[in-house]
Amino acid sequence: MIKINNKIKITFKNGFVRIIERDNIRNFNSLVDWLEKFNKGEEVPFLTMSGRDLGSAIAINKNNVKSIEFINK
Repeated sequence: MIKINNKIKITFKNGFVRIIERDNIRNFNSLVDWLEKFNKGEEVPFLTMSGRDLGSAIAINKNNVKSIEFINK
């Protein structure tokens, strides 16, 4: 059985932690791709994701991210 990771934890350099769930973000797969490239040390662009709530958005800049990982909570 394949385990699908539905949550990603982003820790920013200022200590702020954000948990992003698959069901709350429209382009979650873009975040997964970004996570994999970031953790390999590859160049990653500024990423903006749209939330499922009207008008909600999340932007991630590699210069502000300390770590990004899948979590199983």
